[in-house]
Amino acid sequence: MAEIPMSQPDYGGPSERPLGVTIIAILQLIGSLVLIFGGYTALLVALGLGIFGFIAVILGGVLLFFGIIGFIIFWGLWTLKGWAWMLAFILNLLSVIFALLSFDIISLIIPLIIVIYLNQGEVKAAFGR
Repeated sequence: MAEIPMSQPDYGGPSERPLGVTIIAILQLIGSLVLIFGGYTALLVALGLGIFGFIAVILGGVLLFFGIIGFIIFWGLWTLKGWAWMLAFILNLLSVIFALLSFDIISLIIPLIIVIYLNQGEVKAAFGR
């Protein structure tokens, strides 16, 4: 009796993820963890400020919110989701625009490199674009 050849499942592991995307995802994770830690710290500080802690509560909530959003973007970049490419592109493009408007050349460099990198053919192909 002849055996029927079975195809091997494609798990889409890290070997298909470009190195630059891995670096961007890790930077996103680090930034998200910093925001979450900052938000948690602001909420703890708010406990000690009594009635004046309202601003710290708002700041902590905003930092936690953006930290969680950043963590979701990290996961999307890590798993090569198309929506994560779009969000990373838009957020970094906005960073480039704001850096240009404020004449902040130092803050312009990394987001500009990321925007250019995300538009490379092989990177777009990895995200199915």
